[in-house]
Amino acid sequence: MLGMAHTQDRAPALPRPFRRTIFLISLLLCTASISPRLACLAQSKAMAENTLAFASSSLPTINKQVEEVGLVITVTNGSGRFVQNLSESDFNILDNDRSPERITYFQAQTNLPLRVAVVLDTSDSVTYRFNFEQRAASTFFKHVLHPPDDLGMIVGFNQEVHIAQLPTHDIKGLNAALKDLRLGGETAMYDAVITASRELAAIPDQQPSRHAIILISDGEDNRSHAQLQQAIESVLRSNSVVYVVSTNSAEYAVGVGQQGDSSMRELAEATGGRLLRADSDGDVGNAFSKIERELRSQYAIGYKPSSDGPDGLFHRLIVLGPKKLRVFHRRGYFAR
Repeated sequence: MLGMAHTQDRAPALPRPFRRTIFLISLLLCTASISPRLACLAQSKAMAENTLAFASSSLPTINKQVEEVGLVITVTNGSGRFVQNLSESDFNILDNDRSPERITYFQAQTNLPLRVAVVLDTSDSVTYRFNFEQRAASTFFKHVLHPPDDLGMIVGFNQEVHIAQLPTHDIKGLNAALKDLRLGGETAMYDAVITASRELAAIPDQQPSRHAIILISDGEDNRSHAQLQQAIESVLRSNSVVYVVSTNSAEYAVGVGQQGDSSMRELAEATGGRLLRADSDGDVGNAFSKIERELRSQYAIGYKPSSDGPDGLFHRLIVLGPKKLRVFHRRGYFAR
């Protein structure tokens, strides 16, 4: 899989009539007073606009019909606290603005097997923080992984991508791989994310599972062969969510640092995750703790999409929840 990290195929953009149809449907949904739940669409306006822009970029053609779509959802209240007492009936899923044919499974505070990749920047720009980041990652694996059901892996990157540890439930092996990472060089962040996505997708699971990528970096990519949208596409294909631990200081994140945060935020939010700032050693530990709590406070929903047949295209997702609650989820998926 490592050798595939730098290859991405381009395909033609979506036809103009298709883009116009998506826009009109989205506009009608946002303005119609069909039910109180549709008020939640106002909170998702920016997400929908970004999704349309992404869906209009280069999209490959795939010819296998989607049998079941798995979706992991995080819900928070106005104070940012996780809401864990919702039921299946509290959610309304729109797949390309169509309701699913049926729900195939629902789990609250999900205990689905976890497959998590820690993707750690080892370039020169993170030298002063690196030892603490290693320790925080080690603590994260210890607290989050429940062997043998859960698996963890480690990807280090500078100008090259190194798979330090393939997916395993061996906590000691993960810690040893973290300690073996070496600093130096430039930054190929997008290539590393694509490599992690493909390795997670290759795990031969016979049951639903959750895929998470924990990216620790300043986002100053200067050596990747891939671009941001290609990294997002790869993550969506692997049904993964990206949590970013940004090492940029909020006070001094200007210029290149600001650009790095912007790219990493887009990567996280497009996949249903979020960016957490960690500009001090204590913040790094807190960021990992927040990710740990979120992974254990999610809802897992499986459904069969309503479709006339395989279309091989990007499907836009909107999930509506109870009023005044915020719902985090990936913006869509590629029909497979």
